[in-house]
Amino acid sequence: MKKIYIKILAQQKGLGLVEVIAALGISVVVITSLLSLTLFSLRTSTQSTLLMEGTKAANYQMELLRAHRDQITTAWDTGANNFVDSVVNCKTTTPCYVTDAFAVVQNSRRPTNAGSTQILTGFYATTEPGGTTVHITVESSWSLGAQSKNTFVYTDFTNWQLK
Repeated sequence: MKKIYIKILAQQKGLGLVEVIAALGISVVVITSLLSLTLFSLRTSTQSTLLMEGTKAANYQMELLRAHRDQITTAWDTGANNFVDSVVNCKTTTPCYVTDAFAVVQNSRRPTNAGSTQILTGFYATTEPGGTTVHITVESSWSLGAQSKNTFVYTDFTNWQLK
């Protein structure tokens, strides 16, 4: 019986060292690829979410600016409380933003939180000679790691109500 057992053991072949190393190498390559794909997907998802939130913040700021222009108490370019004078000092180096009460805050950007990332939104304006048209650019900016990202919304405002 003992000879039969030894003969059976001698005929069985186990895994060799080369086969084990090859299996480990393939496993490492597959796991590394899956981890890299997962990290890329998470990064792309975060960037897409922040781009959507930045665009939403810029559109909201544009709507607040339209509401500020269309207020009954706001004249276009004459009087103490006029639209052109309230936005003419908002330049690329000194952006402004409009509050929910339709007041223009000079030299500042409106902060919005998107998760743990802060999005800063502000606008700047340029006027044509004669003040008939105001070109508005709303910019939302944020940082993701070492990268700075922006989104822009553009429009032209005119004195459509003839105030």
